[in-house]
Amino acid sequence: MIARARKGFIRALADYRDAIAGFTPNARRLVVAHSLQNAGLGMLITVFAIYIKAAGLSETVVGGFEGSIAIASAVVCLLAPPLIAVVGYRVLFLGAAFAFALSRFGAAAFPVTGVLLALGLIGGLGEGVMQAATSAFYSDNSSPRERTHLFSIDLVGRVVLGFFGSLAGGYLPLLFRTFASDVDAYRITVAVAALLLASSAIPLWGIAERVLTPRHAMARYLRTMRGFASWGHTARLLVPQLLIAFGAGLVMPFVSLYLKHQLGATIDQVGIVQGVSMLVMGVAALGGPIVARKLGLIKGLVAMQGLSLPFLIAIPLTTSFPVAAVLFWIRTALMNMSWPLFAQFSMEGVPSREKPVVSAAFAFAWSIGWLGGSVLGGRIMEYSYTLPYFITAGCYALGVLASWTLLRGRELPAEEPLVEPGVRV
Repeated sequence: MIARARKGFIRALADYRDAIAGFTPNARRLVVAHSLQNAGLGMLITVFAIYIKAAGLSETVVGGFEGSIAIASAVVCLLAPPLIAVVGYRVLFLGAAFAFALSRFGAAAFPVTGVLLALGLIGGLGEGVMQAATSAFYSDNSSPRERTHLFSIDLVGRVVLGFFGSLAGGYLPLLFRTFASDVDAYRITVAVAALLLASSAIPLWGIAERVLTPRHAMARYLRTMRGFASWGHTARLLVPQLLIAFGAGLVMPFVSLYLKHQLGATIDQVGIVQGVSMLVMGVAALGGPIVARKLGLIKGLVAMQGLSLPFLIAIPLTTSFPVAAVLFWIRTALMNMSWPLFAQFSMEGVPSREKPVVSAAFAFAWSIGWLGGSVLGGRIMEYSYTLPYFITAGCYALGVLASWTLLRGRELPAEEPLVEPGVRV
């Protein structure tokens, strides 16, 4: 049995080696850029909210910053299909890297409420581009033979670099405290994260593509919208998407604050929890195809999200940091195992020309839900760090119910669900 498992592992490695050898230069460049960005974002997930609080601002400002990102991202998601057609991926991706870096460098330099909200809008422009354009770019720059491998390798790069970034976000402030105050140690860490985000422009600079003339690109986009036939499919999926996004926005931007101020964790412990959550999220996403084969796309989606609810509810009921950490990891695994199933089902039966529009609609809905949740969550957490978790559980339960009610009659046989890093929910 061990020998058979070893042979299977060797075959899988050879399969990935052959597929990686076939990756286009463009696809390789985006994989590297994503990895660098996730290293910076991992650091920010650990330290940014704590930095804002240490700078004398409130949880409401953290929520407002996240809301600013979400609203700008939502607008970009709607505009992404014609923008891709008119200016191309390279310009958009480079603009996203610049927006990411400017937003976080500015936050490190000017921790002032009004400035942070404006900087959040800038960062949201980059967020929207990366959300709406990544899948389409990979599809345009790969063949079916290596496409699943490409998404998987992209996931591995994001997860591994995100893990080390989260750890760095916990340990760098301890290093910087040897010559700086607490708030300045956090500030410098945010600036280092911004530098990593800026460095993602280096591989993106080499992307080569052929861009259509604006007139022809817009004409094609308008023809697609006039003949758009996926309204019903899109609407059925938007309802649970909005509910889950709103619930996630209530708590996810504030996890570091919860761990530090509610459970008494140190900054390095916060980094460990966030880093392991990154790894758990990646492994869970890779497990999505297994769940789909066993249960189907819809049953698997509903089952994983439903199973996560008890662990979510248990988090605010414990006062033990180690117990809470384990609950976070289990909940993260179960919830994120459902996202490849959602991604696969969302594209099933959708004509190729309509897929960018459908993808943009889902990204828009996620951003709008996250906007409402993060703004409300910031206000509630000024008074209670635990109440938002119960509200989130209610939102997730409604989302699961909506998924089952709206989608159960449309179950499809699962082949290979799209393995792509989901959002942290």
